[in-house]
Amino acid sequence: MTDAEDETFSGDSQPGEQAEVFGPIDAGALREIRDLIVTQEPLVETASLDDPLNPQILSIELADGVGAASTARIDIRWSLAGNYAAHYTDNQGRDFRFDCHPKPDAPTRHFHPPPDAPSRPVEPSCITVREASLVTRAILHRWRYAYTNSTFEGINDAENPP
Repeated sequence: MTDAEDETFSGDSQPGEQAEVFGPIDAGALREIRDLIVTQEPLVETASLDDPLNPQILSIELADGVGAASTARIDIRWSLAGNYAAHYTDNQGRDFRFDCHPKPDAPTRHFHPPPDAPSRPVEPSCITVREASLVTRAILHRWRYAYTNSTFEGINDAENPP
């Protein structure tokens, strides 16, 4: 990912819309998130940064997924401004995202629902905490909820997890 791509989510913008500002990636936060996930989630197979010197994305490979999925991955980006994107995808082609970044016509903290995590419409996110460790715990909490119940139904219905 280039520095220019770091600054915006050009794929989410519609023609004629203002770009969505994300900001430069916080490598220290990605390392903190990686370490927390590895200690908290037993289904983690690998937790790796895309570039050890200038990481842009933390990829978490899981040994199982929600429902019929046999594998899954969560990709996380975290910016110096505290913006984040946590994208779940599995081998059944299902996706969801918990995001926090300015987005035209949407709340800053928003959720892209399954099964395909569309750019629009989005929902307000149930995650209202701000600190990287608490956001990480909240994302794991919601992933565990979906995994334990074998459904995405209610994944964004929690009241201020974790």
